Amino acid sequence: KGFTAKSGSPREDIDWNNYTLRQRGRMLFMSTPIAKSAVTTNRTNVIGMGLQLKAKIDHVTRGMTPEAAAEWQRHTEAEFALWANNKRACDATGVNDFYSIQQLALTSWLTSGDCFVVMKQYKPTPLMPYSLRLHVLEADRVRTPGKTVGVNTDGIAENGNMIYDGVEVDDNGAIVAYYVANTYPYEISARKPEEFIRVKAYGDKTGLPNIIQLMESERADQYRGVSYLAPVIEPLLQLRRYTESELTAANIEA
Repeated sequence: KGFTAKSGSPREDIDWNNYTLRQRGRMLFMSTPIAKSAVTTNRTNVIGMGLQLKAKIDHVTRGMTPEAAAEWQRHTEAEFALWANNKRACDATGVNDFYSIQQLALTSWLTSGDCFVVMKQYKPTPLMPYSLRLHVLEADRVRTPGKTVGVNTDGIAENGNMIYDGVEVDDNGAIVAYYVANTYPYEISARKPEEFIRVKAYGDKTGLPNIIQLMESERADQYRGVSYLAPVIEPLLQLRRYTESELTAANIEA
């Protein structure tokens, strides 16, 4: 009788509380060994040293001989390695190679609830002939322009589409664009004024993704993810406080 649960739409339950959940989840990840282990163990078991490309072409459908298919696969894997193994060739920030990007994206996804990867195109050079660069963005940078973070994340785009916590959807509920800010919410060290860029979900000419959102959907009509640590935030916090209290008491007793 005392369990008076009140649940609304996914936007009211998730989007309006996500800012608080992210902050608490990240703080536990940085300060609580069990929370840290929960995320890093998943990262190690899922990604490990990185998911490697293993080319396997359907040579029968393509009309290729097995020998030609094997040569194509070998050449493709070698070509891909030139891009994936060079952090300057695959990472827009020049920090991680492709396999470290995988670890970063999964860690950010689990901690913050979702993660975004922007596909950027750089000018090719003789040493880096590939133009594709991946830019990993944390969940906080995708939000609704002009809205107070953590209060009301809904908005309306200039074309009339609805914006749910930075995700623009059309009348059919399909995602058409994301709004990416150049700063984090309430960032006190920001050197530039807050600006937003509307990134279309898919390119007009190619139809390929311009941005990838990594998340796990739990409910219908859900457009933002929930932190992996959200269900256990309170138990983990209490456990950390209890552990610290026991250690302090043991030190005093000693």
